Amino acid sequence: MTIIFIMTHQEPSPDITRVSFRARLARLVVANRAFVVVWLALFIAIIGISMVSPLMPVFAEKMGASGIWLGLAFSGFALSQIPLMPVIGRLSDRYGKKRFLWMGLLIYTAAALGYFWAPGYHELVLFRILSGVGASMVIPIAFSYVGELAPKDYEGRYMGLFTIAMIAGFGIGPVLGGVIHDNISMDATFISMAIFSILGFLVIFFFLPATSTAPGAPSSVEGARPEEPATSFLSMLKDSTIQGVIALQLTFGLLFGTVLAFIGVWMTTTIDTSVAQVGILLSARSIMNGALSYPFGWLADNMNRVILVSVGMGMVAVGTFTIPWLGNFGILLAVFVVIGIFESMAMPSLNAITVEKGRILGMGTVMGMFNMAMSLGLVTGSMVGGVIETSMGIDAVFRFAAVLGLVGIVAFNAFMFRSTRLSRNNPAITQPDTPDPKTHESTDS
Repeated sequence: MTIIFIMTHQEPSPDITRVSFRARLARLVVANRAFVVVWLALFIAIIGISMVSPLMPVFAEKMGASGIWLGLAFSGFALSQIPLMPVIGRLSDRYGKKRFLWMGLLIYTAAALGYFWAPGYHELVLFRILSGVGASMVIPIAFSYVGELAPKDYEGRYMGLFTIAMIAGFGIGPVLGGVIHDNISMDATFISMAIFSILGFLVIFFFLPATSTAPGAPSSVEGARPEEPATSFLSMLKDSTIQGVIALQLTFGLLFGTVLAFIGVWMTTTIDTSVAQVGILLSARSIMNGALSYPFGWLADNMNRVILVSVGMGMVAVGTFTIPWLGNFGILLAVFVVIGIFESMAMPSLNAITVEKGRILGMGTVMGMFNMAMSLGLVTGSMVGGVIETSMGIDAVFRFAAVLGLVGIVAFNAFMFRSTRLSRNNPAITQPDTPDPKTHESTDS
């Protein structure tokens, strides 16, 4: 028996085809107050969160930090964020998501005020770790909240549109933080982070509808899906779709973490660019990613998601592999624009696959594991890249990251293929290996 993946396309009804893209987008947003509120809150919060991250090592160094303390000033949040994400996701499935969102934003506010107060770099790192606790309550829980809102066959569009809030926030925050730092002071940057965090808290606390408070309880959010009874973490990790998503997130987290850690060094030493040009390069990728997230989200709802993920991430890996041969800034910028386009092709589909599985296994728990894998990859990517750079040179760092990304794509497809095969051979199985009907269809030949 041979199983092949095929594209699926759902023909829109005649009345939908007559409605313009702008009108449909406006209807999607305006019709769902909860979506607008959580989108706006995340956008505001991410601006504040990302204002200080690039500046933290510089500030810690001025306070006397060096060695491991300097590294912890940047990545210390991961020490608490990574292990807590699945746990808090599970708790949000049980007790509701709104309370974790506003608590996370309050923790961010406390961390920002702690940065302002910190008399030394030891305390600075402590509050950096505290901010990781807040991070574990905000980003994955916000995505799981939107996952519950998404109607069936609209997962890609909802997740694509919501991703824009995070990408735009991360694009604006570092620039705004740098401007405030250069023209006022570092303390003013910390206070600004606190202000943005408290604004996000107020939006969530006063305007966001509450979600279910217990497994299987009816949700108070219109259109949300009630959670299924909790599934153990071990059972989830045996699920083929979860294994595929985690494998892809982890390997591409390593890829992105490696590129982010070394692209600036490579550009300034190899092709003699400025630091500003490094920022332009990374911003161009993010802008393309954000601008195309919704159109590719629509595509994810009308085509085979596994193919979109594989093609998109495959081209990201190929683009990364070519970096050492790109000899001037113009060509490098064009390649990063292409990388941003294909990244935006893949991510709405991958998010939609995760949402479908979250409806079965628990949205908060699955999103927590999804984000944990990416964060773990981002944190370890720079360390792995450092070992390779020392032993083989900086060019080898990008080639290794690209090959690792391709390995992740192969693993992802293998796990998704296995999920389809198990479903075909055991039609009665509903979990943990029920495939998304829009994720991959198969035919026997």
